[in-house]
Amino acid sequence: DARRLHRKTSCRMARPAGVAAAVTPNDAYWARVRARAAALGSDGCTGVSEWQHDCCLLHDILCRTGVDMDSVAVTRTEADALFWKCLTDRSPLGVWSPRAWLRYAGVRLYSWWRSHA
Repeated sequence: DARRLHRKTSCRMARPAGVAAAVTPNDAYWARVRARAAALGSDGCTGVSEWQHDCCLLHDILCRTGVDMDSVAVTRTEADALFWKCLTDRSPLGVWSPRAWLRYAGVRLYSWWRSHA
């Protein structure tokens, strides 16, 4: 449901106090993401440039394990939403980033294809 998705997208990548525009999880969080992705053998941004590599690693973890970095269950749709949030929060263009739109469209299309294959 919408509240659960909002909780996941807002809690897992919480904004530091007083920061309205960008999400910047601390370095320790991203070090955990990189280490867990390496343990899973993640290649990051499969088949495309490594723009926002950490977002790709996080998405790989969420999709492959079905849980977030705190071991909370995550659906594929929620994983894709978190990927979108990561991309747009890290882009200077925010939700207007063409790359973020293309990446998000790619993962959603893959999710659709996978569910209909």
